[in-house]
Amino acid sequence: MASDGYMNEPMCLVEVSPSGSLKLNQDALQILAGITEPVLVVAIFGPPNTGKSYLMNRLVNRRKGFRLASGTKPPVRGMWIWCLPHPLHDAQCLIILDVDGFEAKEQGDQGAEMSVLALIFSSIFLYNSKGTIDQEALEKLRFITKLSDFVQMHSDASEDDTFLFSGLFPEFLWCVRDSELELYVDGFRLIADDYLNSILTTGKDPDRCSVSYCFKKLFPKYKCFEFCQPCAEAGTKRLDEVFEEDLEHDFEMQMERLRGYVLTGQVKTILGGHKINGLMLGKLVETCVSWMSNGQLIILENLCDIVLCKEPIVELDKAVTISKREKKVDQPKMERIVPLTNPSEGHGLYNMDEPMCLIENSASGELQVNQEALNILSEISQPVIVVAIVGLYRTGKSYLMNKLAGKQKGFSLGSTIQSQTKGIWMWCVPHPLQPDHCLVLLDTEGLGDVEKVDKKNDSWIFALAVLLSSMLVYNSLGTIDEYALQDLHYVTELTELIKVKSAGGGDESLEFVRFFPAFVWSVRDFTLELKMNGRDVSSDEYLDNALRLRHGSSETVQDYNLPRECIREYFPTRKCFVFDRPGGKEVMRNMDLIADSGLDPAFVNQARAFVTYVYSTAQIKRLKGGHMVNGRLLGTLAVTYVDAIRSGKIPCLESAVHALARIENSAAVSEATKAYEEQMGKLVQLPTGTWQELSEVHHQCQSESLHLFMERCFKDEGQKYQQELMNAVAEIYAAVCKKNFQESVDKSTAIILELGVPMEDKIKNGSYTKPGGYAVFEKDMEALVKIYRATPGKGVQAEQVLRTFLERKEQLSEFLRQADINLTARTKGLTASRERAEMAEQERKAKEEEERATQQILEDERRTMAEHLRQLREKAEQDRISLVQEHEKVLEQRLLEQESLKQEGFQDRASDMQREIDSLWSQWEDTDSPSFVDLALDTATLVLPGFTKLIPFGAKLAVNLFKKFF
Repeated sequence: MASDGYMNEPMCLVEVSPSGSLKLNQDALQILAGITEPVLVVAIFGPPNTGKSYLMNRLVNRRKGFRLASGTKPPVRGMWIWCLPHPLHDAQCLIILDVDGFEAKEQGDQGAEMSVLALIFSSIFLYNSKGTIDQEALEKLRFITKLSDFVQMHSDASEDDTFLFSGLFPEFLWCVRDSELELYVDGFRLIADDYLNSILTTGKDPDRCSVSYCFKKLFPKYKCFEFCQPCAEAGTKRLDEVFEEDLEHDFEMQMERLRGYVLTGQVKTILGGHKINGLMLGKLVETCVSWMSNGQLIILENLCDIVLCKEPIVELDKAVTISKREKKVDQPKMERIVPLTNPSEGHGLYNMDEPMCLIENSASGELQVNQEALNILSEISQPVIVVAIVGLYRTGKSYLMNKLAGKQKGFSLGSTIQSQTKGIWMWCVPHPLQPDHCLVLLDTEGLGDVEKVDKKNDSWIFALAVLLSSMLVYNSLGTIDEYALQDLHYVTELTELIKVKSAGGGDESLEFVRFFPAFVWSVRDFTLELKMNGRDVSSDEYLDNALRLRHGSSETVQDYNLPRECIREYFPTRKCFVFDRPGGKEVMRNMDLIADSGLDPAFVNQARAFVTYVYSTAQIKRLKGGHMVNGRLLGTLAVTYVDAIRSGKIPCLESAVHALARIENSAAVSEATKAYEEQMGKLVQLPTGTWQELSEVHHQCQSESLHLFMERCFKDEGQKYQQELMNAVAEIYAAVCKKNFQESVDKSTAIILELGVPMEDKIKNGSYTKPGGYAVFEKDMEALVKIYRATPGKGVQAEQVLRTFLERKEQLSEFLRQADINLTARTKGLTASRERAEMAEQERKAKEEEERATQQILEDERRTMAEHLRQLREKAEQDRISLVQEHEKVLEQRLLEQESLKQEGFQDRASDMQREIDSLWSQWEDTDSPSFVDLALDTATLVLPGFTKLIPFGAKLAVNLFKKFF
């Protein structure tokens, strides 16, 4: 069993006994309990002997794993689980659920139960079948029409409750194996989805019990993937014994397409959108199996409460990829295979129809940023994955970028000896594999153009491409030899063109690996065989061999080693692709007009592999400290760097981050303050009945606005901007409280004055100055107070206004007592005593009202500080994770470089590097320590604005409200 909650091989999760009872494997639950990351859960279900297990094994890029049945029933039947690290997202876990195939006769019992469990547990549900999709195949999904026999939304649900599941159940993927479907290809996209949709909409019978009706109600999101025969030996040989090179090319491409789609799916959530980790998934499994075994309905609402309330909720997005210092960097990584899809079919992100110049040369020859391009970037609030390409002019850079954009045309392809691209051009398209991410493609001016006047321009273009991108592609022709590496002399100049820190000297090149992009070398028109010493090698081995260093200390050796050392030390990852010539001269001149079918097949496959790699491995652009860059920040970065170059300064990463932090943090304060004010305006109905009612709304709006601020802010040193937000929110809250106070006074005063009109009339006509008038007055006053207190909507100052009114009434009461000659002295005494008691009681109520208001404000201050510290801790934890990942990247690169130096015989250099590695380990351990966040919070300086000083309480605003009364 692997550590960290992962498995070396699958194990049974839910066993179905011969009698049909369900049994849980406690070992599997224990493993799930150790997984604190969010989980992407992929389940597969379908008839037996359709190749489900093989599909799941290939999904995680393994030949073996889930056992292939080969026509025999397994000794243990049920649902099998395999927990693995997610190959694309370090902070997620991939969980595969393989349900054994059940014969048609079993679909009414065990098969239906297992299918329901698979639907509840998964975020992506694969249904596997063979041949074609027709009405007969559709009828095998009959189990979805019986979901209400097992599952309900609420405990008091109606018969139509089943269709409330729409959107809650997983995405449905129908995999058709050994396909007999007659489909066609439109570009790279297979349109099997249209075929499935046509089958589901065949006929007009709205039978609510039909499979097609239930299917479309339950699964608003569904797709279809069709697979050809995997190989000629598929019918006679076990597929896990067939090597990949013997598989059909079309089958491999179809497998890559499915794999890329599944691995970019969303993590598992339950009712309310709450993310699920392994611990919570285990509770989900345990509860569902227990209820089903006891013949109980699975109530999703109760299930959600159990998972969220009965178990501690673990913070999900805080996983660290290296948990112990002893973890080996050379641990095998899962290969990432993704499909070639068309990114222009977007996800609601900004999608440019054609490229636009981002950075150009002015008439005077200076670099400048195109304002129109900045306007476009300012509209992109999603994270950006920035891929830039550099290289000598006339090497076909633009063609590769067009392929990444999923278009035949776009970036200009020249067919003459003149360079076409000038400056840096930008093309923003939705990322084809990562929803809510934008792919920004940067095509740069060709280096080495003989027509250029200012040769320094090339160096700045290269440096800007490095600074702005998260993946840098270097394009060259022929081979990687000494001439090619000398053409890449720009990399040796980077230490003169880029600074990491604004102060201090010394060699900063060791810091470059923290912030530089991944490096890809594409070699065009490659004519050599990939062989060394008589054996076949990969293109990556070819690059590594070309970057090997020579021994010696002569000037010639130093010149030879310098570009190689820079590439090896500066860039965290390296990859190489070699491309055959796409065709003859005529083809080369018209690349943007010729379809792939007219190009050399080897070149087409190499281009596919390149695009696949970029789509699946290019990371989000990040700033120093790990903050994600969106389009708006990318535009500001471009302006900051170009302004530095224009002013004759060296672009500085640290200065750029500080400049961006000032802009973004100020904007974050403004945005969060505006959001708080708008939400308070929408949710608060003044006057509120109690101060607590207003406080609850304030707390909710404050929490949401603070979350909005935390999402956007970064490098808020000393919490300067968070304090600014606290003060702004306090001012708004104080104003709302003051308005709430005044509205209550106004409303209560209006009510009591209106109720007092009849008494005022009686005073004017002398009704209270007649014999017995005082008794009438007392009775009217009691009635007024009773009606006043029963009148709703008076707000928080109701008792204080009544108190002021009664104080004014006391003078009138004394006058009436003196005027009423029929009252005995004893009656006068009793009446006066009763009035004093009433006034004392009213005084007590008014003071209680005032004390409640004061206590509520003190509670508001406490909750405000607690909420700010809570979200500050979360932000600090996120920053810590980013720093850990940053350290890991550098550490991994240094360990690999050290190993390469040892293999090349540079033992002294490897030993010198060990000191740097030890220092990196120390930094990593400090950052990875839980106390890191506590230390960060110790330096936080948040001061409460002091609500109590801003909000006027007491009776002073109501003193003169009744002067005109009587």
